[in-house]
Amino acid sequence: MIKKWKILGVQTNLEWYDIKTKFKQLLRKITYSWLFQEMISLLITSYMKLVFVSSKKIWINHEIILEAAKNKRPLLISSWHNRLMMIPFITQKPKKIYPDYNFMTLASKHGDGKFVGRVMEKFDLISIYGSTQDGRKSSRGIDFSSLKQIFAGLKKGYSLGITPDGPRGPNQKINGELINIARISGAGIIPTSYSSSRKIEMQTWDKFKIPLPFSTLCFYFDDSAIYVPKNSDEAEMEKIKFFVEERMNFVQEKSLRNRL
Repeated sequence: MIKKWKILGVQTNLEWYDIKTKFKQLLRKITYSWLFQEMISLLITSYMKLVFVSSKKIWINHEIILEAAKNKRPLLISSWHNRLMMIPFITQKPKKIYPDYNFMTLASKHGDGKFVGRVMEKFDLISIYGSTQDGRKSSRGIDFSSLKQIFAGLKKGYSLGITPDGPRGPNQKINGELINIARISGAGIIPTSYSSSRKIEMQTWDKFKIPLPFSTLCFYFDDSAIYVPKNSDEAEMEKIKFFVEERMNFVQEKSLRNRL
């Protein structure tokens, strides 16, 4: 159905579908603009800092990250996507004591991935903006250019923060390149989680957790790194993947119990 619309005093024939499409394109252009993303990332960062400063903190096995920073040993710090919000704070103490030690994070070039990357940069982390292998949001894997940056950083002894069930799930299932990166680089995987005594649970695919100020935050790290032998075949890598999933769920449960 064609309706007549008056735009700037001029009567024109436009389909309602065309108007909605143009509005979506304009909205997309605004939300992807540098200024808008910078404003939103500053707001998110400020809120995260408010939560952290106002809350009681419990740290369990954090020394494994400190030891890695001291010895310039690369780690793959692996947490589920729904626990991402406060994870940047685990890097503050290591970076303060060992300022030459860097932490990298992997963010998508699409959608909310850009916001995540900008927020991580506010915490002085190195954001690697990866993309799917064939350019589609629905595809899996990390593009070659991003993998090169990851391996170069790990070779220097940097650590990489990664959410292996992101960016679209399935929830709490490893679906990316975590195990293969560990095999090729020789970096150890450290399952990591945090829990908050007060939070909002979003109605998203992963039930994303937003902690509230004046909470108790428990940051929990597995007590030893998981290494993937370089000569592992597909069957062995699949077993390791399930073991890492188990350990990630274990540290998540431990963080829940210890923050009470």
